[in-house]
Amino acid sequence: MNPPSPYRQLTKRMIATTLAVALVPLYIMGAAIYFYYSVTEQERTKEEIRTQVVNRASSIQVFLAERTSLLEVLVNTANLADLTRPGRLQQVFGLLNRRSWSFMDLGIIDHNGDHLVYVGPYPLEHENYKNARWFQETMQRGVYVSDVFLGARGVPHFVIAVKHEDGDNPWILRATIDSDVFTKLVQLAQFGLSGDAFILNREGLYQTPPRFGGKVLDPSGIDLKTVPPGVSVSQRHDGQGRERMMAFTWLPKEDWLLVITRDPAESFGPLALARNVEIAVLGLGSLLIVAAILFLVRLLVRQLEAADRQRADCDAQLVHSARLVSMGRMAAGVAHEINNPLAAIGELAGLMDDLMDEQFVQANPRGPKFKQNLAKIQSHVERARAVTHRLLGFARRMEPRQDSVDLNEALEETCSFLEKEAMFKQVAIDKDLDRSLPRIKTDRAQLQQVFLNLLNNALDAVGEGGRIRLSTRAAGDYLEARVADDGPGVPADLKDRIFDPFFTTKGPGQGTGLGLSISHSIMQKLGGGLTLESQPGQGATFIARLPKVIGE
Repeated sequence: MNPPSPYRQLTKRMIATTLAVALVPLYIMGAAIYFYYSVTEQERTKEEIRTQVVNRASSIQVFLAERTSLLEVLVNTANLADLTRPGRLQQVFGLLNRRSWSFMDLGIIDHNGDHLVYVGPYPLEHENYKNARWFQETMQRGVYVSDVFLGARGVPHFVIAVKHEDGDNPWILRATIDSDVFTKLVQLAQFGLSGDAFILNREGLYQTPPRFGGKVLDPSGIDLKTVPPGVSVSQRHDGQGRERMMAFTWLPKEDWLLVITRDPAESFGPLALARNVEIAVLGLGSLLIVAAILFLVRLLVRQLEAADRQRADCDAQLVHSARLVSMGRMAAGVAHEINNPLAAIGELAGLMDDLMDEQFVQANPRGPKFKQNLAKIQSHVERARAVTHRLLGFARRMEPRQDSVDLNEALEETCSFLEKEAMFKQVAIDKDLDRSLPRIKTDRAQLQQVFLNLLNNALDAVGEGGRIRLSTRAAGDYLEARVADDGPGVPADLKDRIFDPFFTTKGPGQGTGLGLSISHSIMQKLGGGLTLESQPGQGATFIARLPKVIGE
């Protein structure tokens, strides 16, 4: 068997090494990004449901406390003789419902458990409650909020009872709470299409009906022994065996547990979409990388093999010298090689632009979009060339270039870089651009750097739900671009320092304080200026002013 060709071995090693170098970091970065955002989203959802259960528990506490207080005030201020007068309790019942519209009935029970007087829709006037749990608890505690029970009326309900000490003849004022009102108060915490909110008692029985799979007084299937005191959030199975994220909190009435559930799939839906998009992008990118590496490595090895055959008869010293020369040239040209793909992209985009004549544009419904995208490609190629030019000249002073620039176009293109971030923060960007402005001679890349700094600062200033206004206009011998926000503005005592290097109004770790300073310096080099107009509490407006040097 013939030994494998060294070039074949070299091809395999180069392909394996290049694929590993190209793909392994890509996958590690993708996995790290997904893991980070997965953990972040999970913690955010946990904190959100934790806050929701705390707020809903507070609302329920206020609901119960308000109605208990009303009954306590009534018991402690009225006398039994007055309340048992014919029609008097009915009058009080009407007043209570005008104040808190959630009482179903009202009754006064003596110390033997008999109704002295009753107002409500049920025939309970002759009922005796001496053996009822709520009656015994009220006689012992003085104030009692019962669990949901059926009672004499045969329908689920709960009561609030308050005892009045009257010597040897105490009496109790009892009110039944409207279950529909209380249930709606609890169910306001339901989230999305699959979220649920309900209350359980110590036995794990529903005190309010769940949204799915059960009714009042049915067992919930949740083991309350595993629920810690206070507020807790965990992912577990509900009574129907479904995976749910659950938040628990014991209400001040310690026999009741408020439960709020969410479907993790619904909560993490955007994350799952992002994961699928990431996988699709990684898959497509991997295919392109593999195809490119296979083609380039094989092409390189073939060229290397041909070159080796041509140099086979050369002197070893000449080969060594040639290699040294090649290495020197390679080292000298590394900084310039990045321009080669840019030139190819620019030429191909120009060729495509030439091929797309007016007839093609009119015949193809997407022709104008193709033209627009080609123009953007060429624009970004020029911008990238400007960036490499600055990188190559990092060690020497760079003077501004003189391009023919449409101020509106430069501002809108820069704004497009931040549209996704603005959409995520729900920030509205209004534009009031003077389309009659002439093209001017200035450095497009540096001007866009200024606009990018100003737009980033505006997004940070307005926060979520804010508004940014972009406008352009002519002002004498200058053109002005304004970036205005409705944020908190800049305090008067800081206006004089806003363009100082390393000065920032942001918190620690949120800014270097160089953006406005660099932007101010760039505008001065371009022959214009950068100024600020601001009133505290009324937002800030940065004005970039450029000389009106007409450029074709």
